[in-house]
Amino acid sequence: MPIVCGVDFSTWSQAAAETAAALAGRRQELLYLVHVLEPQVERLEPEAFARVQTLLQERLSTEASRLKAFTRAPIETVVLPGAVDEAVRQFAASKHASLIVVGSAGHGAGALVKLGGSSERLASGAEVPVLVVRDADAMTSWARGSGLRVLVGFDDGEASMSALRWVEALRQLAPIDVVLGRVYYQDEAHRQYGLSKRFSYTDADPRVEALIERDLKAHVPDLAGGGEVFYRARLAVGRVADHLLELAEAERCQLVVVGTHGRKGLARMWSVSAAALHLSRMGVAVVPPDGKPARLSQPRLKRVLVTTDFSSLGNAAVPWAYALAEPNAEIYLAHVTLTTGLAGELAEQYLPSADLLPQTPAKVELEVAARLRALTPLLAEDKHLVTRTEVVRSPNAAQAICDAAERVAADVIVISSHGRTGLSKTLFGSVAEAVLHASRKPVFVVRG
Repeated sequence: MPIVCGVDFSTWSQAAAETAAALAGRRQELLYLVHVLEPQVERLEPEAFARVQTLLQERLSTEASRLKAFTRAPIETVVLPGAVDEAVRQFAASKHASLIVVGSAGHGAGALVKLGGSSERLASGAEVPVLVVRDADAMTSWARGSGLRVLVGFDDGEASMSALRWVEALRQLAPIDVVLGRVYYQDEAHRQYGLSKRFSYTDADPRVEALIERDLKAHVPDLAGGGEVFYRARLAVGRVADHLLELAEAERCQLVVVGTHGRKGLARMWSVSAAALHLSRMGVAVVPPDGKPARLSQPRLKRVLVTTDFSSLGNAAVPWAYALAEPNAEIYLAHVTLTTGLAGELAEQYLPSADLLPQTPAKVELEVAARLRALTPLLAEDKHLVTRTEVVRSPNAAQAICDAAERVAADVIVISSHGRTGLSKTLFGSVAEAVLHASRKPVFVVRG
């Protein structure tokens, strides 16, 4: 699977070619140097057009000779007609290329929105990763065995997992320190973890960042290859890409890697990858979804949250939770006390679930926790399981369960369902169904 490098003979193009040559040598792959003719050149008379093609082939051959100092990989040169982005993409597809490398000066922070230079348009529609080089030194040094520090913009999407796998493959060639960064908005984070609705939009919340970094580490505990892995959360006020690049500079990263969904046209105005390519002063790699499973490793049930309302059906979910959990896992026995009326609404608005506990008389809370612990089956001792309790007051049982699962980083939620249908379901609703719809975690439903 060769590497394709777009060449226009500029300074930035030379940096890209050097990087591509070093990568091809490290990965032992064929390198194609590709130049795309300008549209006006194609309109020349046949004789003049032939002379221009010959001249360009000679310049490409000269560039290939220069690159022999950077690689032992075989190099082939190609001159193509057409629009730059389309021609390079189609050629890469025809050769089943593993990577496209191009150079770019970048645009800095000049324009608020820009729908594309050639490198940005190329990256937006490519089916393989596109590496946009701003400085060849970092990548060529890494290819020769020196270290490299890379920021990977990470969320729960397929594209960011593909980006992480691409970096993981490079780490197996030479060491790379990876900074796994997640940019968050304060309101979304507080809603996800069921924290207080009173917060500052502009000041980072240490509780939120600790939870995000904990979840990043749990989702990606390590990576194959050499180098360290760091986990960072960054508060956003405005565009995600701006804060992602701020984090990259603060962490002294030499390359930013982001996933892309291949947005086109005006939709690119909201694209993190397009903005990062446009604004970054360092190299950027844009990785499309690779079609592989979202998780890097097999899921493990090390934290299980099971909820009960102390009915016989609710209690029936508890032994299932202990049976599903791995040895030495943690089981969180949860109970939600529903609050109603104005007091409950004010409490939900101004206090997080964890802060609601002092409002419950200590004696009642202890009694509820004791009732929960009394449900612990003998299996817990055999599997060395640790039992913890979660007692929560909330006007919305399903949301409280989802919030608790996020706070404790549960791997799965176990809940019973009455299996109501028809009029009964309409009148009484279903907490289990609401949890299924709202939860970001897997849900195991025990049927009555």
